[in-house]
Amino acid sequence: MTEAHAAAGKFEGFRGVISDIGLLVGDLLGLGKPDADEQMMIEVIFGLMGYLAKADRLVTSHESNFANTVMDESKMSMAKREIAALAFDRGMRRDIHPNAEILRFTDSHPANSKEVERLYDCLLRLAASDGRLDPREYDTMVEITQNLKLAPATLDNKLALFSIKR
Repeated sequence: MTEAHAAAGKFEGFRGVISDIGLLVGDLLGLGKPDADEQMMIEVIFGLMGYLAKADRLVTSHESNFANTVMDESKMSMAKREIAALAFDRGMRRDIHPNAEILRFTDSHPANSKEVERLYDCLLRLAASDGRLDPREYDTMVEITQNLKLAPATLDNKLALFSIKR
């Protein structure tokens, strides 16, 4: 490793520490707490992600890394991350009812809204994150597609965009 790469790695680590400190300060000031709608969205999205990840009985490192990436890309505060992690865990334990969670989501965000599209795309990206789609994951996505009142062809059309083994 060159000195430049070593220095860059140290800087990236330092940037992560600064980011974590920023999240912590925001939480201490009460800036990181979600409102009721935001909390519902986090619980539903991450609960369904956990449910889908465990559909094939094995949560891969790709799937858990994807969930962490979603948290990072969303710049979630520590409080929101805790809600997301608990929801993901509940989903993995099958301690949620996917249909009820989807109803909860669509009560606030109707079918064909950008929020529903984001939820669906997030679940598809999770399913494709390990490069393969188990039949149980596919069946779970079929059920989610139906419950979100999306056209039946939506799933296969979107899956065609990914290079995954079935």
